[in-house]
Amino acid sequence: MTLRVLRAPGNDGGLLTEPPFGSVPEVMAANRSFLATWNHDFQGRTAIQLRSQVRREALALATAFLRNHGLREPHVPGGAAGEPAGPLVVTGHQPELFHPGVWVKNFAMAGIAAAHRGTALNLIVDNDLPKSTSVRVPRLEGGLVRTSRVDFDRWGGEVPFEDLRVQDQELFASFADRVKERMQSAVPDPVLDDFWPRAMRRRSETASPGLRFALARREIEAEWGTSNFEVPLSAVCETEGFYWFVCHLLARLPAYLEIHNAALAEYRLAHGIRSKNHPVSALAVQGQWLEAPFWIWRRENPRRRGLLARLREREIDLRIAGENEILITLPLGPDREACCAVDRLRELPGQSVRLRTRALTTTLFSRFLLGDLFIHGIGGSKYDELGDEIARRFFGIEPPAFLTVSLTLWLGLSLPTTHADPAEFEQRLRSLRHNPDRHFREPYADELRSLVRQKQELIAAPVSTHRERQNRCLGIRACNEAMQPWVRGLTADLFERRSMARARQQSVRLAKSREFAFVIHSADKLKRTFDSVVRTIVEPNPRGSGSSAATSPG
Repeated sequence: MTLRVLRAPGNDGGLLTEPPFGSVPEVMAANRSFLATWNHDFQGRTAIQLRSQVRREALALATAFLRNHGLREPHVPGGAAGEPAGPLVVTGHQPELFHPGVWVKNFAMAGIAAAHRGTALNLIVDNDLPKSTSVRVPRLEGGLVRTSRVDFDRWGGEVPFEDLRVQDQELFASFADRVKERMQSAVPDPVLDDFWPRAMRRRSETASPGLRFALARREIEAEWGTSNFEVPLSAVCETEGFYWFVCHLLARLPAYLEIHNAALAEYRLAHGIRSKNHPVSALAVQGQWLEAPFWIWRRENPRRRGLLARLREREIDLRIAGENEILITLPLGPDREACCAVDRLRELPGQSVRLRTRALTTTLFSRFLLGDLFIHGIGGSKYDELGDEIARRFFGIEPPAFLTVSLTLWLGLSLPTTHADPAEFEQRLRSLRHNPDRHFREPYADELRSLVRQKQELIAAPVSTHRERQNRCLGIRACNEAMQPWVRGLTADLFERRSMARARQQSVRLAKSREFAFVIHSADKLKRTFDSVVRTIVEPNPRGSGSSAATSPG
């Protein structure tokens, strides 16, 4: 199993690309060459046939999605029958207020597509769960950076983005004003000023906060000169091509489950992970029922559940974890074509049943059947160390390579000009606790002089036995405690100075954090940074090398 060492850049404007952008043409050509000849049998449909279908369906859905929301779709260079002639570059993320290190993938993807006469497609991963309904907002107080969380909605529970609805419209509407009030002038031109009115204008179209965010983001990208195709992953998961992929994994589920769990155990061992849920949970076996690598739930009860399958001689029963009744029976087996089973699965949306990918099957589907190059962030790259190993064993091939892109961008907050190391004050406080007598100056009070003399005598006393050593230790400790009233003022001063040093240190950490939501960042700085990334790709510097480059955010 290949273990990648990927770290976010520590400098403002630092860009991580692994492999470097200069290697993208070679990587993408190798991927396309392999995928054009990969003839794996997906239960009666070859990988070549299935890739063609999946790509056509995804781009048709993306075109319809953009048109339905009044957004202009990009041109597909030289495509025939709805398929792109050039490479299809794919990325994706949950429709949330992520940090710029995530957003940069969309611009990198656009630059790669432009440089290679290709097509760029962003998957709105709306089958995932929201992490929060608030963002961390900075404020400058007394020369220090403080943060607090500001809600854009009430928490609606662990509901997938596609079924999540705004819980408090007034709270949502007032979000930008509350952020600006909290932030004041810490960031002079936040993206929020442009972004939130756009999100609010989508209220009549959708009550989904994730969809409002995705559409507002896409509008801003277009104004900044980047127009990618966009499509919700939920829509792709209801296509015929996707159901062929599902049927293949179900038909060979015993082998897939064994490979998945063995690779997961090895991954955890290699990384020293003890958690049973990280990076994913093992697929369960419940008697005759095997857990498949997909989520499933009913629209009226939007809680993601495991998909359980019972394989019989030439049929597969499916049910939702936690329910006893069989949901559907597929005419499917390891040696049966999937056409009739696919037709059965296509009935599920009409029954308000959502069948969706999990994290590993999202990228398995996207990298093998949809795109020619997939762009991950750092987290996705770590996940796909496991995904690659599963694919190697399940398909018996070396997986197509992917690109990792991430960015570190600071908010540009004022940093304290000087700050002492809290460890310095901690060391001095320790000295006051254990050696207060070293901090006294003549003249001594008689009581203090007596304590100092007593401690010196204890230090000089013989310690030939354990009892003598123990008594000396306890005696010295008692003397130090008795001397504390004479250093109380100095101790209080050092505590205060240590507290201030820690506050300044934390302030510097916050000012250099890459985790603030993109809507908090300066629009001008973000645009210039992303423009620089695109130029790096479209107008490469032949002298550049390495996996990390620095942009010029200003």
